[in-house]
Amino acid sequence: MITTEELINLLINDNQIELNKLFQNNKWKIDINYREVYKAIIDNDNPSCQNMIGYMYKNGEEVDQDYKKALRWYQLSADQGHSKAQNSIGYMYEKGQAVDQDYKKAVRWYQLSADQGNCFGQNNIGCMYYHGKGVEQDYEKALHWYQKSADQGYSVSQHNVGCMYDHGHGVEQDYGKALHWFQLSADQCNSAGQNYLGYMYDNGRGVDQDYEKALHLFQLSADQDYDIAQKNIIKLLKNIDDNGLLKYIKKLRSKIQDTESKCQELEEEIVHLKYRPGGIGFEECKDRFDKQDY
Repeated sequence: MITTEELINLLINDNQIELNKLFQNNKWKIDINYREVYKAIIDNDNPSCQNMIGYMYKNGEEVDQDYKKALRWYQLSADQGHSKAQNSIGYMYEKGQAVDQDYKKAVRWYQLSADQGNCFGQNNIGCMYYHGKGVEQDYEKALHWYQKSADQGYSVSQHNVGCMYDHGHGVEQDYGKALHWFQLSADQCNSAGQNYLGYMYDNGRGVDQDYEKALHLFQLSADQDYDIAQKNIIKLLKNIDDNGLLKYIKKLRSKIQDTESKCQELEEEIVHLKYRPGGIGFEECKDRFDKQDY
């Protein structure tokens, strides 16, 4: 965590190295007083301050959200060679924010950022190569840039490197290495990393199958509103052994919001079908659930 005063000092001193480390963790935003930040840096023309003003306009932090103003401030910063601002301009071109969507221009700005060693730019240029957006699809180049970013400790890229090893994209498939990178990502509370690590435990990929660990990881991810993890919890509940099924559901019902009603339905169906006198077998019960849209 960082205080508002500490953030202001980093910005005014144009400490780009420490700021990039800070921005890798989304929790840096907690308890930041953006009004104080804005007042302290608005008249400072160093690139870190200009980049932060752009960020505030882009995300509507203490100012009305305005993509055009965000782009103007990012451009002022990028013109001074600020790698984070270059990455942000690339993102605006990729998504079509305040400008016409243009993947080639996005690639150009991401590349400028990545060439300066910025982990965000490296990850994003990797994504462009992975998906073939603005460039010819190239998994090996995608992995190259993901790896450079992941080596700097960026949890999003660590997750992406794990995906490359899991699927064998740009590299020989290796579940053990995939597990390693997902673990690094999950250790930094990255929701995608937690979910994919849970998937590895759920399916015994590179590790002994462990439903309890999978459930725990899915829940950590779901608690951050990661939709895929919420769906994976439901899938896991339908596949674990019948002796533990109700126990798992009862444990989760108080924690899951979006899927609470579905867990209720699943529990009631199991009680009715499985545990009533003369109830059907577990496999038959599971087959019925598989045909439903949980």
